[in-house]
Amino acid sequence: MVTFARSSNSFINGIHLKTTIAKLISTLGHPFLTVPIFVVFLLFSIESARQATYLSLLIIGGIFVPIGIATLRGVRKGTYTNLDVSDQTQRQKWFITTTLLLFVVTLIIWLTHQERTLRLAVMCALILLITAQVVNTRVKASMHLAFHVFLGFLIFHFNGIAGSAFLLFAPLLAWSRIQLKRHVWKEIVVGVILGAILGATFWLLN
Repeated sequence: MVTFARSSNSFINGIHLKTTIAKLISTLGHPFLTVPIFVVFLLFSIESARQATYLSLLIIGGIFVPIGIATLRGVRKGTYTNLDVSDQTQRQKWFITTTLLLFVVTLIIWLTHQERTLRLAVMCALILLITAQVVNTRVKASMHLAFHVFLGFLIFHFNGIAGSAFLLFAPLLAWSRIQLKRHVWKEIVVGVILGAILGATFWLLN
């Protein structure tokens, strides 16, 4: 009995450890963390400090801040099950607001004739989001993997080593989403394909 109890405790502790590691990896690979960081990196690489600051505030303040606040409120009200908006039906509603905000920001960036690389990046991101929304009616594609792979292509454009290292994190991120039961493998694969297609599109156009 003692041996069985110890084995059970070890098994449970192992599960808890895996879950903790998965949560950490999933958080590090969350689009709400990786995308803003990349945006700031990109802008300060291609623009003056003043222009980069303005555009960073436009993109982060115009998209991520309102969506973050709306998501938090949705979780508190019960509209969303969790911060990942994992429920397929709930996610469809979340897509609408997010897509509209990204569309407005993309329009501003194009109408004000910002640097071509930035215009292409936000346009591809918008197309990725719209495509994911359409796909979501059938398959709940992993947005973690979609944007991670997409960003990997963008980063690779500026620095091959950094881009490769970023993309090599994708298998760990995929494992974390499965471990946390946020997705099944089919949804992971669809997310990777979406990110790769739009990332390759950015490469071809740029």
